[in-house]
Amino acid sequence: MSHLPRRTTITDVARAAQVSIQTVSAVFHNKPGISDRTRERVRRTIQRLHFEPNGLASSLRAQRSLTVGVLIPSITNPFFPDFVRGIEDTAHLHQYSIFLCNSDQDQSKETQYLQLLRRHNVAGYVVAYDLNNLEVEKILMQLSLLHTPVVTFGSRQVHKRVTVLATDDEDGSFRITSHLIELGHRRIGLIQPPARGRVNLHRTRGYRRALKRAGLTAKGDYIVPGGFTIADGQRGIEQLMAVTPAPTAVVAANDLVAIGAISALKRMGKRVPGDVSIAGFDNIQMSDLVDPPITTISQPTYEMGKRAMGAILEQIENPDCSGRIIHFDIPLIIRGSTAIPSVQSTAKKVKS
Repeated sequence: MSHLPRRTTITDVARAAQVSIQTVSAVFHNKPGISDRTRERVRRTIQRLHFEPNGLASSLRAQRSLTVGVLIPSITNPFFPDFVRGIEDTAHLHQYSIFLCNSDQDQSKETQYLQLLRRHNVAGYVVAYDLNNLEVEKILMQLSLLHTPVVTFGSRQVHKRVTVLATDDEDGSFRITSHLIELGHRRIGLIQPPARGRVNLHRTRGYRRALKRAGLTAKGDYIVPGGFTIADGQRGIEQLMAVTPAPTAVVAANDLVAIGAISALKRMGKRVPGDVSIAGFDNIQMSDLVDPPITTISQPTYEMGKRAMGAILEQIENPDCSGRIIHFDIPLIIRGSTAIPSVQSTAKKVKS
């Protein structure tokens, strides 16, 4: 029966280099007080024996974890891989790792994963969660009272020690709807984000505010429930195109929804933007690759991930750095999916 090779220990290195365990540790962590000759001998021994310290054991001895818990609602949404990559790249630079949990937008999973992360005693938490999940908010408040670093995304500040990554969803929706109005559209539909939570509230409010400022009425038939998936875009645009008269432009909940809407319009034989203009939100990588490229609001997802992990590291070193609101600009990116309404659409408007 074969056996796996035994892991080299610090004791093995000390014995082979003929020094104490404390000297090996001092050399590995580049501490002063060791002669150049001894330091070089220990380093050669470490390389020859392929010694790597046990990070978990070291962190337990120091009573400090080197892992950060990350909870996201959907790994299939292209918004979040870039966000997580920003967290992970920054964590790696500081010798931390991440424990990634995907809730699938399931409240029970959110709660279970946070409880799991607590049992693993992670050093901090980056959390994007359902804002109606009061159990999650209770856990985050408890963690904050214990001075555990917590950063949340797209949420309200549940405790004064919680740091929040903030973008102005209402203003983003207002600006992209205003862009369509400035092109000359007057019949503008909205495929909403998921019904629960503040994102839908703020995006719908921004859409309504832009119409009101232009003297237009937000027709109930032009606002349809949606979500954040391609299928939500397909369903939403089918519902909007069944309205008489149909919208000449549509604001989608995000870029995936915009992609779904464009694909469904093409199946109907309609041109984008010739017959219907489509606008998205997020500026995921795919938004510039589809035909036509999508006009959208750009969220700096990678930078947001980096700042989230940076905030965790700052709070680990100095708990007084907690409780900040970190704001991000979300510019309008104009591409080929939006244009002035066609003469045919205008004629339909006059006729109606």
